[in-house]
Amino acid sequence: MSSKPDEDLPMRTAASRHLTREFLPAMGAYALVLVAVTFALRHLDTPVPRAVLALLPLLPIGFAARAMLRYVRRCDELQRRIELEGMGLAALLLCLGAFALGLLARANVLDVDGTVVLVWILPVYVLLYGACKSAAARRYR
Repeated sequence: MSSKPDEDLPMRTAASRHLTREFLPAMGAYALVLVAVTFALRHLDTPVPRAVLALLPLLPIGFAARAMLRYVRRCDELQRRIELEGMGLAALLLCLGAFALGLLARANVLDVDGTVVLVWILPVYVLLYGACKSAAARRYR
């Protein structure tokens, strides 16, 4: 065990501070918009077209994606490599998993609801990205 408690923690860079300032409000807005849209679609007879309501959560997710892109551009070369390896490997694993799921559904091994699968693509990608980024970071220690 080290003598300093913060010695094992990674140093917060300016890029990570900018990410926190941009990403967290976007995700907070996403959570609020998602709850509001879900309520509106279930309970309100609104003149706003359902498609417009259903797509509203894309707006804050777009801001979160922009924050991530800006973060990667602000990173140093090593951190950028770690981020991009994490993103690439996560995308590859997601594609392979979706392809396998499609093959199993096509062979009538699984009964898959396509709308559920499509909604879960982004959350699964984010989880895979976190795991793959951690694995990539361990490689460069």
